[in-house]
Amino acid sequence: MRKIAHLRDTDLLELSKDIFRRGKSVRFQARGWSMRPFIRDGDFIIVSPIENSPIRAGDVVFYLTTENKVMVHRVIRKRKKDKDNRIIMFIKGDATFNSPEKVEMLNVLGKVVAVERNGRKKRLDTKLYKLTGLLYAGISPFSQWTYPFLGRIKRYLNS
Repeated sequence: MRKIAHLRDTDLLELSKDIFRRGKSVRFQARGWSMRPFIRDGDFIIVSPIENSPIRAGDVVFYLTTENKVMVHRVIRKRKKDKDNRIIMFIKGDATFNSPEKVEMLNVLGKVVAVERNGRKKRLDTKLYKLTGLLYAGISPFSQWTYPFLGRIKRYLNS
């Protein structure tokens, strides 16, 4: 049996920054439920440096919160801040009901490019997954109503 190391946020942050500076991707196991059903607890995710591709609404990013925690959530929208021309991202977990978090672009460390579940890899750079990402970003403000409703439909169809 393969043992999985658990890193503290500070260790994961420093290790990831170092790997991203080299232009390489990071692969680690997701923990938590804030991105379900898109990313589930225990899935492996592959994150590439943001220099490799632009960040758009619907993308899933690896970022540093204002509390210095590393997170993986979806970009709902982005805009330029007026006075100093900084880019601000509005980021939120797919399964969370709170308001999106404002994150400066300089705190976005990488972009999730693939999710591995049960030995199968899903690339997120395909047209289908880009469209799916935009759909999730679009329904995000209504997630407290849509996710329970969609869950009931799924349970009904599976019974």
